[in-house]
Amino acid sequence: MPASPLERLDRLPRWPWHRLLLLNLGGSFFFGFYDIVVVGGALPVIGEQFGEPSSQMAWIVTANLIGLVLGEFAGAWMASRYSRVRTLQLALFVFSVGMVISALAPSFWILLIGRFIAGLGTGADIAIVVTYIAEISPSRMRGRITGFTTVCGYTGIAVVPFLSAWLLPIGDWGWRILFGIGAFGAVLLVVTRRHMPPSPRLLQMKGQESELEELVSGAEARVRAKVGELPPVAPLPTDTSPPHWKPLVLVIFSIAWIAYYFGNYGWLVVAPTILTNNGFSLVTSLSFIAIANLGLVLGAVLSYLIADRFERKWLLIANFSIWVLALAGIAILGTGAAFTALGFIAGMTIGFGVPTFYAFTAEHVPSRVRPLGMAFTDGIGHLGGAAAPLVLVAFAIPMAFGYMALSGVIVVVLLFLVSATRRRSLEQIAS
Repeated sequence: MPASPLERLDRLPRWPWHRLLLLNLGGSFFFGFYDIVVVGGALPVIGEQFGEPSSQMAWIVTANLIGLVLGEFAGAWMASRYSRVRTLQLALFVFSVGMVISALAPSFWILLIGRFIAGLGTGADIAIVVTYIAEISPSRMRGRITGFTTVCGYTGIAVVPFLSAWLLPIGDWGWRILFGIGAFGAVLLVVTRRHMPPSPRLLQMKGQESELEELVSGAEARVRAKVGELPPVAPLPTDTSPPHWKPLVLVIFSIAWIAYYFGNYGWLVVAPTILTNNGFSLVTSLSFIAIANLGLVLGAVLSYLIADRFERKWLLIANFSIWVLALAGIAILGTGAAFTALGFIAGMTIGFGVPTFYAFTAEHVPSRVRPLGMAFTDGIGHLGGAAAPLVLVAFAIPMAFGYMALSGVIVVVLLFLVSATRRRSLEQIAS
């Protein structure tokens, strides 16, 4: 019996698409992650300019994350019903509109609306990019490709405190330039995101066999030109999984993402405000965060290098255990040196953990509902992120970082309850 197109795609030893596609997908993560955290360091300055207290300004972060949650669900519905590629193109357009509104906002409420719209675009884009990468990548490369794009994402996060420390003190327009950079990047990606291959698994689900055969044959030809003879095909089991997730697995991943994003956004977005509220100057706070966030890039590079060499389940358990210890150390010590050194380690665990956790979650979702499954877990998870500024901004350093550490303990416990995935096809995991 001849091998199916998906079996032939999964056996490929190299990335079968144009490298510019990788750069574009990496750009989604760079500007998407940039957008999520760019407001964090600017909140004290914007609040002072608009005459709003930090408790009110926390809603700027929450509105963005609520938009992100809704964007994930809307994007997943469109991606499943119509096209992954068209949804990614529309998501970037919405994101760019939100960033332009944010950059030009004359008041608190207009900024709130702009951040909400930007969140809609960011949520749809990042959620579908994760699914899209899982579906177009050969099985042995899913972790590395997700790791590469997230290296780009955490580079976007890492540059924010440096840009903030440079731009925010120069005048009232400093924070507007920060948003303008994101708007420019989004427009650039919209212009360049014209030619993307369709999802082969979506083509199969829709019965578009001739388009699927043409797509995979072209991928094989490109890889064959680089490596010569292709490896033998390993047969995939028929995907007989029901068109829904197992309820227990859905609950486990949803709670895990809620708990993780609570601590994640507590560090990435709320930490500058927590520090300034507890006696550190804005420039000093941004300096701590800038140095610590360099760990994000290193962690993401490590994910790219080793995520497919070892079982992701055990990598994640080890990674999030270190995350808990780093946050607990900051809560106990509370010094500038602790923020810098332990913050760097915490940043490494974020850079390593998020792309690996994305890939691990996507592998557990049946193909028929993968966009909706990823949107649900990641979207519900961002409710934890949305709650973080409202809960943490009023606490002293020991209590705030103690709660972040506790949320990491929950993640570690839940990961022991799910199955391993290394070197198994998406169809094998689903069945």
